[in-house]
Amino acid sequence: MKKLTLLLLMANAVVAYGQNMSDSTVNLHEVTVTGRSIIQKVDRMLIIPTKAAKRNAYNAYDLMFNMAIPHLQVNAISKDVSANGGAVQLRINGIKATPAEVASLLPKEIIRMELIENPGKRYGDEELGAVVDIIVRKREDGGLLNLQTTNSPHVPFGENNLTAKYNHGKTQWGLNYSFNYRDAKKSRTDKMEDFFLGNQNIHRVQQGMNDRRNWYEQNIDISYNLSVPDKYTFNAVWRNNIKNVPHQNETSIINNLLTARQLTNSNTYSPAIELYYQRILPSQQTLTFNLTGTLIKSDMTRSYTEQTQQGLSLADYLTDVDEHKQSIIGEAIYDKRLKTLTLSVGIRHYQMRDHDKYAGTNPATSRMNQMRSSAFAEMQGAWRKINYVLSAGLTRSSFKENGESHDYYTFTPTVRLAFAPHNNGYIYYRCSTDPQIPSLSALTDVEQAIDTIQIMRGNPNLHTYNVYSQTLNYSYSKNKLILMLNANYSYHDNCIMESVVAEGNQLVIMQDNQRNYQSLQMGPMMVLRGLNVFGMKNFLTLSLEGGFARYWSYGNAYTHTYSNLYYNAQFNMSYKEFGLMGQFSKNRNTLMGETIYKGENQTAILAVWTHMRLQVGLGMLFPFTNNYKTGRERVSSVAPYTSWNYVREMGQLAVIRFSYNFEFGKSYR
Repeated sequence: MKKLTLLLLMANAVVAYGQNMSDSTVNLHEVTVTGRSIIQKVDRMLIIPTKAAKRNAYNAYDLMFNMAIPHLQVNAISKDVSANGGAVQLRINGIKATPAEVASLLPKEIIRMELIENPGKRYGDEELGAVVDIIVRKREDGGLLNLQTTNSPHVPFGENNLTAKYNHGKTQWGLNYSFNYRDAKKSRTDKMEDFFLGNQNIHRVQQGMNDRRNWYEQNIDISYNLSVPDKYTFNAVWRNNIKNVPHQNETSIINNLLTARQLTNSNTYSPAIELYYQRILPSQQTLTFNLTGTLIKSDMTRSYTEQTQQGLSLADYLTDVDEHKQSIIGEAIYDKRLKTLTLSVGIRHYQMRDHDKYAGTNPATSRMNQMRSSAFAEMQGAWRKINYVLSAGLTRSSFKENGESHDYYTFTPTVRLAFAPHNNGYIYYRCSTDPQIPSLSALTDVEQAIDTIQIMRGNPNLHTYNVYSQTLNYSYSKNKLILMLNANYSYHDNCIMESVVAEGNQLVIMQDNQRNYQSLQMGPMMVLRGLNVFGMKNFLTLSLEGGFARYWSYGNAYTHTYSNLYYNAQFNMSYKEFGLMGQFSKNRNTLMGETIYKGENQTAILAVWTHMRLQVGLGMLFPFTNNYKTGRERVSSVAPYTSWNYVREMGQLAVIRFSYNFEFGKSYR
């Protein structure tokens, strides 16, 4: 009994500490403690790192992997994070963060992690699979230099990050530089396709030849933070992203008669300013403001040629796209905590201008303006044994291009319910309506030739549609065991999907509003944390997750269904200063429109030695295959095809990790 009382007091202390640190950690009442390191809420899961998870974890990605957070897939080598088949938004103390900033966090800085699944309107992106908010301690005085590198000794592959932070009093200055690169010289694509064009049927077999694909990316971020506890927080970041893609080439032999070659290169520079301000007001009130301005300048050149074996040219297409995009996003959120309720209201505005010039075979100019304004209200509370979150949002979207304009209005209600049916158990239900507006690339009224048969065409007549989603989750947590059962169903009404039609002797591919699209995913998950093996305490953490996915795609002129089984298994073994982690997963393939997307089955293993501020590691990506492979299959009755892309260098890719940090000044609070 004393142990349980102490645990509850510690949990409440952690919750109270986080209430004044970010907009996403204000509403932390009405919790249910279901495990020593798990605090489950109606809108999020709080995971407190254990001593075993922090052992041999050098950065936040290692720590997330070691904690085996339910539904979160983490690749500690490449620093990729996904959840529920979608992207993950990363935050530090409630403030959006880049992967490089997250990688620079040391495990001893981290108090807890908060997982918000299917986050919805409050976080500005309805398509997110989850938000991970990392709550960290604030250094009183002094600084930190942190170097983390992961490079391959035999293939141009690198993830490198250098971070410098200096704290003085209530302020912190930061500088972050990352340099990542890939360079494959043995990339090829094999494709088999058919075209049924009126009275003409064409069968093509493309045998891929080894060609080059590479890219180089740099990120330079300068940050400033001023925090006065219980009063306010101000954060400013100047970001710079520079990406150069010299080669995205593809060469193939068509029907043993023609040689087709596609050469693509691009350059992008994107600076951005991000401002964040949060004010703690009397009577448990909070005001939060965000303002982000971004400039994107990019240039992309693509050429496609077809020649006979004798050198006779049959096709020569050139596309040169020069893009200038300016955007600004502003939001304001007000939170008020009452005795039994927490109320939140917010407004958000997005303004974008895009000027694109298409030169080459089909020259064109596109001038676009897009605006989106939204407001939302949210109420969180408890009724008897049920915790609930009720929210609703209203959005107006406007799009204008070359004199043609469209306006969209959408309403987004969401209901979340949770309760504990018994000790150590928790049931969560979410029902939401999320509007989806057309993408700018799909709306652009531009037509570009892909090859001698296929044409890509924009559709300015697209209109918004709604996605209705339901999620039901049951979790059981006791001691070192976590069991979960999860089911998710979504219905996309009149959704935007691909349309493939024949026009004369050519095939036209465009986006169009189709009838509907449905998806169902369901499956169990089991996590065993900190197991004792052969007398070694907290030696093994094991996570097993599997599931079944079913998709229904109903177009205006087609009907397709597809089923897929998937799994993900990962482990972490830790003994003294040595650690071994591994991941094995079967990809969850998806059907959308008339195309099935087939990803690579992920496999990775990494061994590390950690001594004080130094970590050295050796690992391998895809150790059981010598050829990385991803694929697509279009099941259209007009133009079916099967395509596989191979990258030889990614198979059995050995990597060496080296990390070191130097700290000076006062220690942490």
